[in-house]
Amino acid sequence: MEQMTVNARARRRRCAIGVIATALLISCWFDPSCTGAQDLPSSTAGQGRIWYDKYCTPCHGVGGAPGSSVFATSKQPVDLRTYVQRHGGKFPTGDWLMVVVAKPPLNPHTEGWERIRYDEGSGTNAEIAARGKVRWIADYVLSIQAK
Repeated sequence: MEQMTVNARARRRRCAIGVIATALLISCWFDPSCTGAQDLPSSTAGQGRIWYDKYCTPCHGVGGAPGSSVFATSKQPVDLRTYVQRHGGKFPTGDWLMVVVAKPPLNPHTEGWERIRYDEGSGTNAEIAARGKVRWIADYVLSIQAK
């Protein structure tokens, strides 16, 4: 009985840490000072480029230029350099959060997200690091937007 209580406490503690980490990540996503590429530290976008090249280039192309990825409805190539423009001039934070929060089976980014998580290992720190990579990738995508 006492062992079960210890395990339950450990699970609650891990859950609380995950909730806090997610809340910090979300608050970072909604930071109004991070509205465009001109506001990003070059090191953040530069780090994001490293992860973009590793995880995103196979489908989205070098530098955000169209790759093999196409829109589901129109079958037109996806050009990430016009991503913000296609969303009314605002970065669609909710779409990016869905990559790390939701796991719908037909989400085309699920495989990439799982690869990022796998590369980080397991545990709370690995989960936080994986989500950080997704944030840096977002910073890089912001930095390549067409003017």
